[in-house]
Amino acid sequence: MSATSTIKARQKSAGGGAEARRAGSTGPGLFVIDFAALRSRTRRRRLVLVSLTLLVGAFFAVALVQAQLVQTQSQLDGLEAENARLANDIALLDREVVVASSPEEVVRRARELGMVRAARPVYLVATRPLEP
Repeated sequence: MSATSTIKARQKSAGGGAEARRAGSTGPGLFVIDFAALRSRTRRRRLVLVSLTLLVGAFFAVALVQAQLVQTQSQLDGLEAENARLANDIALLDREVVVASSPEEVVRRARELGMVRAARPVYLVATRPLEP
């Protein structure tokens, strides 16, 4: 007997026993499929896939919201810096207005324009009360 025929004989005898064990009492070459268990496994797999998809989608949504928050915060910081700069400009302009409207500055500018002080000022008296 050759080695090849010995291996085939062993596989044949082992295979027959395995088939008989798998088949149970239904006969050789037949086996029972449990459709309830198969449906249960399919449902479980579907549930796991849907849950995983929702989890990954939630992570992407959180990342998107975070990116939007960072972008909005950057714009807000820029607007606050511009607001501070404009407030500083307003304060400088207010100071210039106060300096320009002081009596000494008004007299100086009037002299620059060629105006002279009146020798005898004339005051007008209102005949009726002034109301805005």
